[in-house]
Amino acid sequence: MLGIYLNVILSSLAVLALAVGISFYFAERDAGYIRGYTFLFGLAVFLTCGGYSVMGFMPDLKYAFIPRLFGLYGIDVFLLIELSFLTKELKRRQGLRAVIIGFFGLYILLDLLIFGKPNTLNYIRYDFHTAYENVGGGPFLFHYAYMMIICIFLFVHGIQWFKSKKVKRDKQFVLEIIVANFVLLVAAIPDMFRANFAVKYPTFSYCVAVSIVFFSYYFAVKQHILFMPTVKNVSREIFHSVDVPVLIFDMEGNTTLFNSCAKAKLQIEGEGEKENSKNIRALFSLTDVETLRLLAKVKNGIGGQFETKIKSTGDKCTLSISVQQDNACEPFCIICTVLPVCMEAAK
Repeated sequence: MLGIYLNVILSSLAVLALAVGISFYFAERDAGYIRGYTFLFGLAVFLTCGGYSVMGFMPDLKYAFIPRLFGLYGIDVFLLIELSFLTKELKRRQGLRAVIIGFFGLYILLDLLIFGKPNTLNYIRYDFHTAYENVGGGPFLFHYAYMMIICIFLFVHGIQWFKSKKVKRDKQFVLEIIVANFVLLVAAIPDMFRANFAVKYPTFSYCVAVSIVFFSYYFAVKQHILFMPTVKNVSREIFHSVDVPVLIFDMEGNTTLFNSCAKAKLQIEGEGEKENSKNIRALFSLTDVETLRLLAKVKNGIGGQFETKIKSTGDKCTLSISVQQDNACEPFCIICTVLPVCMEAAK
């Protein structure tokens, strides 16, 4: 029964990795080429864990080599994607990158043809799990030669990548990814000592190790992009640094966000965002009729400007209202900029 549980774990890791890769790709549009690599890493983990889990579930030994081929391809490609990512980070010349990626890409193709053949392994069916044992010989050596060569390349480029970083946070980011890759070496220990677990479940440790490397990379990247100058990261600082009160209301006129200037000049209590909703009626000297008219207009997507007073200070001001719409062209929030009347008069 243990084999079933382990294969379920691998299936779950496969789906989770692919979902995380796709989610990151669409959510982090400002992350540049990193978003593409994150998706490719997730896809490689999906192939690795998914392929070997299907192999483990498959009762017919004659066809077990097919899902195993996907698992083998996933591991090979995962390491190649890492090498491609490193050479991209190191800004290697396009021609040199093409040669390196082309060489290892061809090696992967040959590895699938040579080491991926049905007769290179002996497939064994336990009670509820399909495993294999290596026959050895040329195909086995050819595959592990690829692993050894590309690991050397990864190690050398990884050291160069670490040395190329000058900022402490960049070095920490690189170090986290390099250390995560040593999990792959740890995963090889049970196989080296021919432990009983490694004999019955030869792919489980490698699949988990590849997943750990991917998720370590994912969390390191998520932390790292917080300090990349993107619209998402910088807009918050701009929002709070503007010396003009800016408030965001929902379609019912309740505050959801406001900047530091708005908090000071309108004497709003609470935090700078997501404070207990204070209605626009409580902040400005608006009658019930004026409030209803304003909300009716914005619900139809109509903004504009009108004069009123700040309720806490009595100062006259001009509210500049704009309405933001969602992908379905439906209004979803109100952006309100509070301008002094004298500023408007000067215009």
